[in-house]
Amino acid sequence: MNLALLDRAAPLFDRDRAALAPLVRDGVLDLLGDAFTPTFTQRTLDTAASAWLYDRTRDALMPRFGLPDFASESQAVAERLALAPGAIVLDVACGHGNFSADLAKRVGPNGLVVGLDIAGSMLHRAAARIRSQGLENVLLVRGDALALPFRPAVFDAVNCSGGLHQMPDLARALGEMARVAKPGAHFAASGFARSGAEESGLRGWLWRRFALHFIPVAALERAIEAAGFEDTRTQIEGSTFAYASARRPEAA
Repeated sequence: MNLALLDRAAPLFDRDRAALAPLVRDGVLDLLGDAFTPTFTQRTLDTAASAWLYDRTRDALMPRFGLPDFASESQAVAERLALAPGAIVLDVACGHGNFSADLAKRVGPNGLVVGLDIAGSMLHRAAARIRSQGLENVLLVRGDALALPFRPAVFDAVNCSGGLHQMPDLARALGEMARVAKPGAHFAASGFARSGAEESGLRGWLWRRFALHFIPVAALERAIEAAGFEDTRTQIEGSTFAYASARRPEAA
């Protein structure tokens, strides 16, 4: 990681730059170390094999489930975020970095994208993607969405593509994303959801046991609003996947 990039991003964090530099390893700023305890699902995704499989198949499989191809999805995300050149963007649950890379191209060299994930294996692939594309405005962070390591109101836009259903505490994660968003900042997110009631019975227990949330769209809208966003809009695609957008209220 270019230390000049760390210098640019340092004011966003809730700790001094001097404390950040020693934690950079293989292109990733690791703020979790060995102290973090992942859920079963998070642990399953954090292997070299699962990261490779996800990276190789995610974009190809989405259209087969009635979901947009990556180019269309990324364009929709950019529109929901109302991106402008020079914007500072947080990409939560960035995984293998496909959205982080695309967002970085859209905000341009004067902009900055911070991609955050708990999975070191995913971030390793994201770092390789960023290097291969010659992007110098993406900072990758291993951190927890339930305790974002940033100061309040520092991001122009916050994205969480395909990660909502993996949050062990969705309300807390949404609250953290709202906390770090500037007044007027746009928010975009997606994840598995349901148009009807929440899954019950054995299947519902299994989803919750593995910290996956197929939450009803109406409940998702309420959770986003309760977190501190407004103008929430949702759209179901492929019967079990929802896209959401909202905005942080302007300062009074």
